[in-house]
Amino acid sequence: MSGSALPCGHTVGELLDLVVDGGLEPSDTALAAHARTCEHCRAEIAALENRWGPVRAAAAAPVEMPEGLMSRVLGTVRGLREHAFSEPAEVEQEGGTLQVSRRALLLLARGHAADVLLELPGVHLRGLSTVDKVIRVEIAVRYGVPAVEVADTIARRVVERLRESVGAAAPEVSVEVIDVLPPRPELRLPPFE
Repeated sequence: MSGSALPCGHTVGELLDLVVDGGLEPSDTALAAHARTCEHCRAEIAALENRWGPVRAAAAAPVEMPEGLMSRVLGTVRGLREHAFSEPAEVEQEGGTLQVSRRALLLLARGHAADVLLELPGVHLRGLSTVDKVIRVEIAVRYGVPAVEVADTIARRVVERLRESVGAAAPEVSVEVIDVLPPRPELRLPPFE
């Protein structure tokens, strides 16, 4: 479509640029001047305007913030900020003690959670924060995914990976399902094991 030439020699793609730029006042003044007088271009621009109308309306529509998003974002920010000044976790290792900041533990847990979720189709990471020295992983699951089993599996696997990384300094992990996504049969999710 974008390469389709009109009888006047201009392409639909060129005219689409005019429509997207906001009418006949773009940077390409020669094309705009031509399009104002060419019957082929005017007809194509009218058709493009009809197709772009809903796109413009959607772009201009106000979007409501999902319930709880602000508190989750602020909780994550507060968690990171609080850990910047808290006592580090100590990891005993050969040759001495390694001190790991709480913020680094939170970021490490985030990486482990993301890796674990890659193994679980239909599960998406929505946030990570700390509450009373417990790392809270927030997930969304696709409808049909057994949420309780998935949450338990994620918590267990993230703790295992944290223990492999930092030993006894690994914090507790809780997983909360904060959203259920509509089913998508075309994804053909495998049964949960």
